[in-house]
Amino acid sequence: MTISLRFTKAFYLHQSPLYIRFGDTDPVDPPVGKKEIGIDFITAWFSPALTEQVTPLVWTSINITASIEVAYSSADSIAVNLAAPWQSNNYEQIDLTCPLSVSNSVINSVQMQFKTNMQVEHEQFILPWLNNLDVEQSQLVLPWKTGPIVEKSWQIDWKVNPDLNSNEFVIYYGETEKEYICYWRNHPFKGYVNLEFTGPATTHNGRLVMRFNNPDKVCYWGLPGGLVRGDDDVPTIDRKIPIEPQIRNTYIMQPTINCVRVSDDLKILINSVNYSISRGQFSATCNIKFCSRIDFERALGQELRISLNGYEFYVICEQPSTSNRFANQSYSASCRSRFALLSNPYARAKNYANPTAKTLAGIMSDILVNTGWSLDNKMIDYPIPTGAFTYTNLTPAAALLSVAKSIGAILDINDATKTVSVVPAWPVMPWDTDNAICDVILNDSIILEHSSSQTISQEHNAVFVRGEQQGVACKIKRAGTLGDQFANDVVDTLITHNQAARQRGTCELANSGKKQNTTIRTKLLDDLPPIRPGMLVGITYTDSVFKATCDSMTINASISDQGAITVSQTIQVVSNV
Repeated sequence: MTISLRFTKAFYLHQSPLYIRFGDTDPVDPPVGKKEIGIDFITAWFSPALTEQVTPLVWTSINITASIEVAYSSADSIAVNLAAPWQSNNYEQIDLTCPLSVSNSVINSVQMQFKTNMQVEHEQFILPWLNNLDVEQSQLVLPWKTGPIVEKSWQIDWKVNPDLNSNEFVIYYGETEKEYICYWRNHPFKGYVNLEFTGPATTHNGRLVMRFNNPDKVCYWGLPGGLVRGDDDVPTIDRKIPIEPQIRNTYIMQPTINCVRVSDDLKILINSVNYSISRGQFSATCNIKFCSRIDFERALGQELRISLNGYEFYVICEQPSTSNRFANQSYSASCRSRFALLSNPYARAKNYANPTAKTLAGIMSDILVNTGWSLDNKMIDYPIPTGAFTYTNLTPAAALLSVAKSIGAILDINDATKTVSVVPAWPVMPWDTDNAICDVILNDSIILEHSSSQTISQEHNAVFVRGEQQGVACKIKRAGTLGDQFANDVVDTLITHNQAARQRGTCELANSGKKQNTTIRTKLLDDLPPIRPGMLVGITYTDSVFKATCDSMTINASISDQGAITVSQTIQVVSNV
């Protein structure tokens, strides 16, 4: 916009001031957004006001047109003194320009106050990584300038050696729960925000608000993942590591036998102990020979803790027995493991019927309620309808064993922690042991005795498993066979689901066929614990490994008349021929 001044008569000193009118002859109010200009004129731009500009005019020359151009400005206010002596044909012109720029992308809503003295703004970005790593902070400073656009960039550097002292890191692996996973589909790109003003400014104070639409957010239901998508079929990591004693030239052993009474830790002296357990039993059996009649009497009816080479076993001394010969008397007792407290004569027999629909784990938990024992179910769980399962006149131990046999499982008892684990009778099918990882691997150097025998029976590759009134009927066939050699049908009240039929039928097919029974006597070492029934045992012969399932385990410990202690374990393993 240009303002032209024309003078039509001579200058007189007594005439003042000079009025400038636009358009009409009568004085009118200037339109909104315009500024009055005179000899002394002030242009106020929002708050605070700009520095007053004073223009003295000296009328000593011919008519000269002067133009004053005020550009849009939001920079620091600058005092400008415009002196226009009318002595020449030229004039002075001052232009103020202010390009606005922002050097980073703005998301959502940004509010910008137009002030003459804009306060320097800054933002702090903190990116925590893992568990409160000490991350360097960078500051992004956006100064407002009147010169050319200045680009600024910021960089976040990760510390090379972060201080990880007093921090605990836990890495979880295994199956995870599904959850909603969200990501931004369109991210805002980096650039500048250009502001263009096409109309006159208003006199009232205000602010400029810029709004940006949110980027598209996409969510889906799936497994959380990192470098690999969660929905992809990623195989699980097999962390099973077999127990394999080291091969040594010489085995230096110092066997130990200790027996104490659990109630008061009173030491009981014993000469020998025989501890055995097999598949199909809910408690182990034990035979103890005492050193004297006093130890014998102290142990009767009591719960004993026997330690053999550092491995502890809990038994209940039940049935006493004595033997007298000339100048020789012996005192012994038959015992059972701690889980026998849930059987006769310690626990009463009960009747049970599930009043509501439950699962297999719920049925077994009801059996162990208020007994002090906990359940660890490792079988596939399935629903059981109301009233489908009942038993009569059974103790908790016998009832739990009955449930385990109904689905092809056995009981693995931990007497120290009072935990009952329900595990498959055949964790690995006898026809598929070549592809399985052993639980224990024995070498020739620690095998003391070895013998084997065979049993002949018909081999089956299919079986019908049925429930009763609320059950299912399924044909279970061995994979890779014709399924034409049927075993005897199996009927049980707990066969109420396809998973129950599959687990029971698999156990029946594994029991059939020609079997090889191998008896191995080995040592009880620090790196060779007691081999429990159900474990897959591997026996190395040169470069080959013979694999079989442990069916029973017996530990023998004795003290000779000279004080020599002998401790060994004997296992019987079963495999298909």
